[in-house]
Amino acid sequence: MPQSSQRSPQPTTNAANSGTQGPVEKFRDGPVHVSIWENDGTKGAFRAASFELRFKDGEDQWQTGKSYTSNALLHLESAAREARSRIERWQESNIPRAAPRR
Repeated sequence: MPQSSQRSPQPTTNAANSGTQGPVEKFRDGPVHVSIWENDGTKGAFRAASFELRFKDGEDQWQTGKSYTSNALLHLESAAREARSRIERWQESNIPRAAPRR
């Protein structure tokens, strides 16, 4: 399993810009790959994150897992904090501003 704690520096382009259905952002923390999705709900748009553990098997083929070792859990924690931070920044920048009172 890769042990790197590097995150990709820039998110993937917004799916709304490309005309396809896909994540609006993607990044990774070590073996944990994160996709942030934007959805429409009854109260407007919202974002949610999904997590995948990526690793190479004994035949050097990439696989996706759902079970995390102690080390991978450290990456999952870090990735979850980063995903939360990105979603919260998006929420703050998309809060409708009230008109100033006169």
